[in-house]
Amino acid sequence: MTMNQEDRTTSTSSVSDLSSVVIDFLGCSYRATIRLFKGLPNRFKAYVKRKIKEYRNRPKRTDINRVYVVVGYTTKKRVDEKFNAERRMMIIRRGLLVLIFVLVIFIAIDRFTNLINYGELSQIFGVDSWGEVIENDPFADKTTESTGFVVPGTSETN
Repeated sequence: MTMNQEDRTTSTSSVSDLSSVVIDFLGCSYRATIRLFKGLPNRFKAYVKRKIKEYRNRPKRTDINRVYVVVGYTTKKRVDEKFNAERRMMIIRRGLLVLIFVLVIFIAIDRFTNLINYGELSQIFGVDSWGEVIENDPFADKTTESTGFVVPGTSETN
């Protein structure tokens, strides 16, 4: 197959367009990279200065509580009200969290106790009542007349 004159100019121009786009892209990338590296020291210095200024302007803290700075038209009463409102909300959140946790525990205990078949367990272990367990306890002290457990270190005198 032979190419005519129009096909040759079209393929050459598309290659030159593609190469000029790539060269333009690389040139822009090069200039942006140079600008980035030239600006790094100034940006770093500005960041350090800003952090130092923020550190100097912070109010002095003596405890772990949040420190409020009265700015503008705010009064101390308004700041105290806001602090108390936040404290109340924290107490309410903690209380609700504890309540939810307790409810989850109760629900879990209820579900697990419904799954247990106590008649089957008594057949497995051969125990029908707690009286049998206490009656046949090999570690119980036989010197006392009570049917309860004997705690070491205590003496029962009647």
